[in-house]
Amino acid sequence: MTAITEQDRAPHDPFEVIPGIRVVPLRTPTLPPATHTNCVVLGHERVVLVDPASPYPEEQARLQGWIAEEGLTVHAVWLTHHHLDHVGGANAAKEAFDVPVCAHPATAQRLEGAVPIDVELFEGDSPNAVHDIDIGLDVRALHTPGHARGHLAFREEVSRIIVAGDLVAGQGTIVIDPPEGDMGDYLATLARLITEGCGTLIPSHGGAIAAGEEKLLEYIAHRKMREDQLLAALAKREGRPLDLVPILYPEVPTMFHPLASRQILAHLLKLESEGQVERPDGSSGVPGSPIYLSADMAGWTAVLPVFRLR
Repeated sequence: MTAITEQDRAPHDPFEVIPGIRVVPLRTPTLPPATHTNCVVLGHERVVLVDPASPYPEEQARLQGWIAEEGLTVHAVWLTHHHLDHVGGANAAKEAFDVPVCAHPATAQRLEGAVPIDVELFEGDSPNAVHDIDIGLDVRALHTPGHARGHLAFREEVSRIIVAGDLVAGQGTIVIDPPEGDMGDYLATLARLITEGCGTLIPSHGGAIAAGEEKLLEYIAHRKMREDQLLAALAKREGRPLDLVPILYPEVPTMFHPLASRQILAHLLKLESEGQVERPDGSSGVPGSPIYLSADMAGWTAVLPVFRLR
């Protein structure tokens, strides 16, 4: 969370990761310090667009112009998950290129009424299997819950490059906001990617990360450090997530404390499921509502329950 105080340093111009995998950063309403979301273009001449993210007409026109200049033919739009800074341009891309929009069923459910999903994507799906096209790459969908229940990543099987969506960030932070976000699922997803082997990671915000496995191990270690801090704080006194924000995130501006409290809640729910913490009031389930990228974040006043060591 402290990363939101950094300056935007991500590339804003299109760049190539390897032949057949290119990235077009698009300006979006996203969490600082990021100002852009990466639209990943998979394929050599026949391509799939991953997260044509921008809701701004000038950015949509820039993406369409770049595709025309590159001589590419778009066959589908694939979405990593449902957040606005990833799907803002999906309807425009569908109309401009006359192609289907595809996502995990959980994402389709959350986008109902906003972005119609034409084809549902599942673990192991490929452009060839779903659309009967050869993009010149062996790309497979991976169901990677944690940040969102329907989150998908896409791995190129030869290079092991992973289009990681919001599993990692080239800059900024990854927010886990329950119940949509689940810390246990998130850490299990990161461990799975390490076990299966990964190369370069292409995050949705920031530049490509060449040392993919090292970055994932770093993320797991960071979350473990936060858990240790949280347990140490609760060893001194019980408290609500919002009360614990200044201890765990002293550099986070006050306006972001509600969001930080949801991040702490995600850790507490994981620790609760493991039997390490409990609620004195006997309540259960996920309290409150997700506020990630919500317009109401600054005015959030919900009171989360007290947690203590068990």
